Amino acid sequence: MRYVKMGMKTPAKGTSYVLYEIDENETIVRMLTHVPASGEIKLHDNLSMKMRFPPDRVSEAAKEEFEYIWDIGDTAPQA
Repeated sequence: MRYVKMGMKTPAKGTSYVLYEIDENETIVRMLTHVPASGEIKLHDNLSMKMRFPPDRVSEAAKEEFEYIWDIGDTAPQA
């Protein structure tokens, strides 16, 4: 698996990050959105969609970073 992330400015929330878990065929397996300033985490799994961002828009992420945020989001109460 490969892990990448992309940051973007979100009005009134600061920077939000989208992290992707991608398989060897460039298919997104899991994805999460994280807004550190507010603590918001949204999890998305079973996506099975191709990665469509140009390589210059994403940066490499560590598996540990993805798993850490995923685990927090998985245990957080859902709204």
